[in-house]
Amino acid sequence: MLKGNLSEFPLGTLIQTLAAAGRSGVLVVQPPWLEGRVALKEGGLYAARAGARRGWAALELLAGLPRAPFVFDDTIPLPPEPNLNLPLEAALARMLAVGDRWSGLVHLPGDWQVELALSRKSGEMKLTPVMLQVLGLVEGRSIARILEEAEAPPVEVAEALDRMLGEGVLELRTPSEMRGEELVALSFYGKETGVAYVDEALHREWQKLLPHPFGVRVRSPRGQEAFFQVRPRADIPGRIMLHDKDLRKLRAGRGIKLSVQPELTTVG
Repeated sequence: MLKGNLSEFPLGTLIQTLAAAGRSGVLVVQPPWLEGRVALKEGGLYAARAGARRGWAALELLAGLPRAPFVFDDTIPLPPEPNLNLPLEAALARMLAVGDRWSGLVHLPGDWQVELALSRKSGEMKLTPVMLQVLGLVEGRSIARILEEAEAPPVEVAEALDRMLGEGVLELRTPSEMRGEELVALSFYGKETGVAYVDEALHREWQKLLPHPFGVRVRSPRGQEAFFQVRPRADIPGRIMLHDKDLRKLRAGRGIKLSVQPELTTVG
């Protein structure tokens, strides 16, 4: 039995290694949000599934996973019918090309459990047919479910999501149980603008609830708001530290209570 993680052994390399050894068995890939299986028979690709996807679409979806534990087990029975009819070399070449497209995505988070929502921002964007298809699935669904359920090929769906996240058409949905805080403003000076510091305990609490890198949206009593990177700092319970320039942009000052809401970000 072979075990590991796709972060160290990319799917294409792993399949190529197993095929070269003439192995028969099932490669089980298990990120938290779906289970994928790739069956090999005497060194050839036999069948694949990933959630609701089957065949090549399943392989394409699994190729997008930046990390996930896997195990190759030669005691698991093969599926009764094959659903992959590509020669191994052709399949590996296609997986390499698809992998390059996945690696070019910059806004889609690696955690596919995150849910998406239509953005509150206004703007215009020319939508492709795949984008329109994806928009019909977005509300309340996780990235994993959208990649599974859309009719278009997984990598095309991922590219559509990535572009719409980048253009601000879509946004990552903060969990409903995530509450905001009213924190008293403190100021600091220096070159580091665009950063907010909150108490270590509060930062840890937010980290437990948020599955992806996050920042904070800060709103002043006068209605000015801005988004900041957020970092922990010891011994400032009930307070938030912002650069003096950022406080002035919010039309606020030291001692003013600010509304602070954690917000998921596609960066990182």
